[in-house]
Amino acid sequence: MVSDGGTVDLGRWLAPFVEPLRLRYIETSPGGPAAARNHGLAAARGDIVVFVDDDCRPRPGWLHALTSCVSPSLPRAAGGTTFNGLTANPYAEAAQLILDLVARYEHETHGGARFFPSNNLAFPTERLRCLGGFDESFRTAEDRELCRRWRQAGFALVQVPEAIVDHDVCLNLFGFARKFFAYGRGAARLHSSGNDSSFAESAAFHLRLPVLAGPQLARYGLRRGAGLLALLTLWEVANLAGFLSATPRRFIGNAVARKASRERQAL
Repeated sequence: MVSDGGTVDLGRWLAPFVEPLRLRYIETSPGGPAAARNHGLAAARGDIVVFVDDDCRPRPGWLHALTSCVSPSLPRAAGGTTFNGLTANPYAEAAQLILDLVARYEHETHGGARFFPSNNLAFPTERLRCLGGFDESFRTAEDRELCRRWRQAGFALVQVPEAIVDHDVCLNLFGFARKFFAYGRGAARLHSSGNDSSFAESAAFHLRLPVLAGPQLARYGLRRGAGLLALLTLWEVANLAGFLSATPRRFIGNAVARKASRERQAL
């Protein structure tokens, strides 16, 4: 377990579990989630390394379900299913809805997920180390960047629906906007760091969002659905603001030029 500059001393609470679970508790100075996970990766002793966050509650059978689908020899990584654990919190519900919409788009477009959030993700340890682990220059979107490198290396990434965690992310209006502003900045960093079509894919997703979101929002009824629609609008605004604040000047032009070049080569 890694504490990334945490202010609460967890040592005494974890002491009873150290021996039976062979638990190691690592305290580090604040370095961000990618750095914290890399500390855990460096200390891992097993063939499989599993990542989960401190605001997540794994359900019974989660660990077995997730690790049983990981293969060091293929190699193959696996991601589980995440549910909102704070159903009375509209901001947490909207945050989970956004992830669900991304997952639905990827299933419809690519036949399966191409990345999983790092709060429910497992890799073959040595393969992940050889790949370099998480890129610590990312403060958000580090899981998307890692899954992209994993796939580009020719490795498999599979979904395990029965590996479930409940995510208890406590958000208010300001925290929701700040979270997705930061995610927008991470998206800009992600799209400017690769040579693939990630920017075009992201633009296609946002253009298709009304079609994707409509059936989902209808399930909540008129009043709650309208509230979630307002939060989805706020998400788009905050995400775009973060993206634009971190976008290199030449990035969009370069992305368009790369797309045009690929289209010419396909002719």
